[in-house]
Amino acid sequence: MSRTRTIIFISFCLLFLFSETGTSQEEKEATSSSSDTRKTVLWTGEVLSVYRNKGKAKIKIGRNSYFSERSEEEIKGILSEKSNLPLFRKPKMEEIGAFQVENIEVEFGKVGKLTKPISIELRGSFSIAEGKPAKLISVGLLIGAYGEETFYQDPSRFDATDMVRNRLVKNILHPKDGKEMVLVHTGYESNGRILYEHMGYFLYGQGSDPGDDSYNPKFGVPDRSSLEEISSFYIDKYEVTNKEYNKFLKETGTLPPPHWENGNFPRGKEYHPVTNLTYREAEAYSKWAGKKIPSEWQWEKAARGTGLVWRLLKDESYEFISQPQDYPFGNEFDSALCNTRESGSRGTISVFELPSKGQSPYGAIGMCGNVAEWTSSPYIPYPGHRPNSGRFGKHLKVIRGGSYSGTKEEAKAHARDFGGIPNLLNDRKAGLRLITEVKN
Repeated sequence: MSRTRTIIFISFCLLFLFSETGTSQEEKEATSSSSDTRKTVLWTGEVLSVYRNKGKAKIKIGRNSYFSERSEEEIKGILSEKSNLPLFRKPKMEEIGAFQVENIEVEFGKVGKLTKPISIELRGSFSIAEGKPAKLISVGLLIGAYGEETFYQDPSRFDATDMVRNRLVKNILHPKDGKEMVLVHTGYESNGRILYEHMGYFLYGQGSDPGDDSYNPKFGVPDRSSLEEISSFYIDKYEVTNKEYNKFLKETGTLPPPHWENGNFPRGKEYHPVTNLTYREAEAYSKWAGKKIPSEWQWEKAARGTGLVWRLLKDESYEFISQPQDYPFGNEFDSALCNTRESGSRGTISVFELPSKGQSPYGAIGMCGNVAEWTSSPYIPYPGHRPNSGRFGKHLKVIRGGSYSGTKEEAKAHARDFGGIPNLLNDRKAGLRLITEVKN
């Protein structure tokens, strides 16, 4: 009996052990397959001064940034909780050391009619990572903080009828090309909330120069009949770079642009936007990436916002008020924010060199100058507009955004150019950024 009991006991233990091991493995696999988060940098600030391993850094608080809509106490609490912050080197965000926070000062300013935090000044000391030279610690480095964030959500998940607009995440990383994309939502945003989410109305063009092809006759008196309705979509935060386009070439065996010497993009310009592409090449890249070339109105909305506000009147009708802006960052041109002829660069610059201060209302960067960008729209007059001159036709495609060789006027968000002569297969005129559409 003793031997029988021993055998039963051993069998039971083995069964329990294998059962636990199997369950644990299944749980790990389930957790791994369901995981859609990634370690990412939540916010960054720039090092302004360095002196004997001590220095000062500044965090700007922009619209929709990590610290926006937080009180001074919340901000100081967050920064005090983990005072040893990673130190990064641009443009690849390489971590090279740490910044030990010793003092926190929150600066306030006017935001509209309200007084809110606009920047944070941090003072502290630097330490360099093992194996890194101390000379790397310099002005221009970034400090930041890590966190776990959703790195991708399949747009098909947004098709459910119970999905409301406020639940769409503002940033995704596309699974094919790995590019960060920002949300261009329906409605408009106020104090962190998306209002009138069922209205995708958008005011396009300009209303001051009837002789220009961007003239919209209804621009000054917008109403429902003259406004374009645009559903939510994601757009690349940055233009497609030489490095990203080169990956497409390698994977598909496509021939490189003829200005690439020996089939290689210009040395040192891997993060510059790819340019001198034909529309058909841009189209092939978009199909490979599983995305789309934006229409000109999708592009324009992403660059300048809705262009209007609307409010409910006493009779429950809506009043629309035109409030457009000429550039992604406002109505006043700034050569430091827009790589045009006025900036004096005489060529393209890295997409990561463009300051975030020049971003569009939705967070897209570089939608002014650098390189022009293809859209999928035919180059035809706007409804109700009959210009006296100009070449139009459905065989041509609209190009937007201006370029380093163009003027500040050509880089306005509503400015239109075209490509396709002699045809869309041979006219090398622009670069690109792509979109992914989602259903409302």
